[in-house]
This record gives sequence, structure tokens and C-alpha cells, in this order.
Amino acid sequence: MPDVPAYTLTRRRMKSVRVRVAPGTGEVLVSASPRVPVRRIEAFLVEKATWIAAQQAHAVTRPAALAPGPEADALRAILRPLLAELLAAWVPVMGVPEPEWRMRVMRTRWGSCNKEARRVNFSVELARRPRRLVEYVVVHELAHLIEANHGPGFVALMDRHLPDWRSRRAELNR
Repeated sequence: MPDVPAYTLTRRRMKSVRVRVAPGTGEVLVSASPRVPVRRIEAFLVEKATWIAAQQAHAVTRPAALAPGPEADALRAILRPLLAELLAAWVPVMGVPEPEWRMRVMRTRWGSCNKEARRVNFSVELARRPRRLVEYVVVHELAHLIEANHGPGFVALMDRHLPDWRSRRAELNR
């Protein structure tokens, strides 16, 4: 078998093998079900070796993942007034009750919403993004207070309130 890239394996309940490359370090992180044999994981890594190498080259140009601490606290201080302003503007426009909201260090999402608890979470990483992209995340999460999933009703809400939301989403996720 050709060389298997060095990796860190985490076992958890899931249906497939997931591979990601950590920003900043280029570390290869693999998640797989306890039922998947190591030989199958390593065969998958060999198959994806070209992609992994390209991701590692790109990863070292990106900042390392944010961790709780002084940097996250500084980003919260920047983000808090912007979120408060955007929520105050969009809550009445969208006709949703004022949600409880928080800022969190989130590694894989820009925001999340618990419709039943009327609670919205925002990634502190948004402080590093332009206002128009933060606005997109605010509108997206408020739309989830009306439509829990990303189905046609959600899309219609987004189209009505933020017609250019698709381009903002694409820009945010670049």
C-alpha cells in the first residue's frame, strides 16, 4: 500500500468516514465509526492523498482555529454591538420574537438556532467578516425561528428578506 498520510483518528457514531485538514497546522483529522476497520480508513486516506496534500498546503496559509481565551474575548467585544444593532433592525422586519442570543467559539458553523428555546448562537469568528456577511448570518438564523430546516419555506423567507443571500453565503464560505 502507498504511503498513508499521518493522521489523528477519532471514533464516534457516524455513517461514513470524515477527513478534514486543520487550518494553521495542516493536521489530518479523521472521524469514523468504531465499526470501520483501520485498513479501510487508511485505504480511503491513500485514495484521497492528493486532495489531502493540496488541503495541507492551503491550510498553513489560514489562521489556526480560534480557541476560547483573550483573542476570542476581543472578537466578542467587537461583534457584540454589531449583532445587537443587526438583531434590533431585523427582528421587527422578520416579525419574530426577540431571541436570546449568544456568541460562541464555533469550529464548523457561523451560527445555530434552537427554535423551541428561541435561542440563537453566533460564531465569534464573524467579527473578522464584513458587516454584510454578518447580516446574512443574522437573517439566516432569524429565519430558522420561523422555518426550522432549509426547505422551500426557509428559502422563500431568505429570498423575501435578503434577495442576495446566496452570493453572501458563497462569499462567507469561501
